Amino acid sequence: MVTFEDAKNVAATLSEALDPFSVITFGSVARDGMGTDLDLLVVLNDDSRVSGDVNLCAHKCLKNFSKYFAVDPFIVRKSKFNEYYAKGSPFLRLILKDGKLLYMKNAFLECLKQAEEELNMASYLLKGGYFKGSCFHAQQVIEKSIKARLLRKGWTLEKTHSIQRLIAIAEDYKIQVDLTDEDIFFVDNIYRGRYPAEVGLLPFSDPSETDAQKIVRIATAIFEKSEAELKAK
Repeated sequence: MVTFEDAKNVAATLSEALDPFSVITFGSVARDGMGTDLDLLVVLNDDSRVSGDVNLCAHKCLKNFSKYFAVDPFIVRKSKFNEYYAKGSPFLRLILKDGKLLYMKNAFLECLKQAEEELNMASYLLKGGYFKGSCFHAQQVIEKSIKARLLRKGWTLEKTHSIQRLIAIAEDYKIQVDLTDEDIFFVDNIYRGRYPAEVGLLPFSDPSETDAQKIVRIATAIFEKSEAELKAK
């Protein structure tokens, strides 16, 4: 049997040999935490310096693992990945939906970069009077800023949008997030309000300008603290 811990060890070996952009596991190991074989998606940067046949290189570095379980890596360049995904590849969409990230090069910086982009969008939409959109992107800033700090500590990415859940995880990693219980409740409810079916089920309806100003202010403070901490190291 192969476990999720085995999968992380394989990803670490591949990251040293191939210097990939990311390594994702899918199938039974991603779904159940163990399985009889290990399915991997390995995304290489277009400017990867790996010489020769990358599949042969992967085969050689995985020989020792093959003594214990089967490893089936699917290797693709980033540009081809984007091309196939844009064309609606069911295979890639299923992997991104159900797979689990094992490795991403400079993952915490990539996450922080996305948080900054989300903050710019939240601020832009706030100025334009699009308060619901502003609140959604501001929530994404908070989520990705916290995830960036967790990734820097070696956390395995979890597909959650709950700020309450992320802060609980952060406590285990000795990461302090300056949000009150009231702020956490506010931010998580703003997120849930993104779906039309939930309108009327919340303690408030569409967010107001005051709501949007508040969450953008919170998001800015969380992002700036995360940026200062991560770029100082």
